[in-house]
Amino acid sequence: MEYLADSAKPGLRDRKKARRRDEIIAAARELFAAQGIDATTMADIAAAAEVSAPTLFNYFGSKDGILIAMISEGTREARERDRGQQWQDGADLVSLVVALFLRVSSRTLDVAGKRVWRHAEAAAIRQPDTALSREYRNVSDALKMFLAGFLSELDLQTRAGRDCPPEFLAELLIDRWMPCFIQLITSEERTLAEHEAVLQAQFAPLIRLLFTDACVDHPRRKESRA
Repeated sequence: MEYLADSAKPGLRDRKKARRRDEIIAAARELFAAQGIDATTMADIAAAAEVSAPTLFNYFGSKDGILIAMISEGTREARERDRGQQWQDGADLVSLVVALFLRVSSRTLDVAGKRVWRHAEAAAIRQPDTALSREYRNVSDALKMFLAGFLSELDLQTRAGRDCPPEFLAELLIDRWMPCFIQLITSEERTLAEHEAVLQAQFAPLIRLLFTDACVDHPRRKESRA
């Protein structure tokens, strides 16, 4: 019995650590949104999360460490929640792609506010060799893989009559989405509804240029092919 009690302790400790970690990230997210990243100190975060400064540094090491955890863990969880939700029966290809990227934008802002993503985007340009910049690129690479996986499930017919690698299509669509997302995060007033309209205007001409009318109007998944 004593052995069983001892063996259960690490699991309980791990759960407490995970819960405290989540509480720290949540506190940091609120502070970053309210007063900005540069104006928020580690002491501010420790006080808001009701932990000591040494505990905070032990968990994350630095403010960038908190940002990395916030971005990497949040986006991974968002992708897992959305897995399998990309397909909608009866929707045309433009609607599918717009809905997918709108969900990406929405989930991204759920993970962290506009200020955080502006900070990460600027860091990736100004300091490309930092851990935060590398994680920002990792998130972009993961999104490409996620989108390529969805596209590989579709029976896509190009106007050129040639197969197009889903990885190439994913990168092409993300390159179209990214400026729209930058516009969204650089304007505090811009809403997701306005963002959706921009996505529609950007994606519709490109998709109709790339794929046949039948493919655009009545997309099919490969497993449904007769």
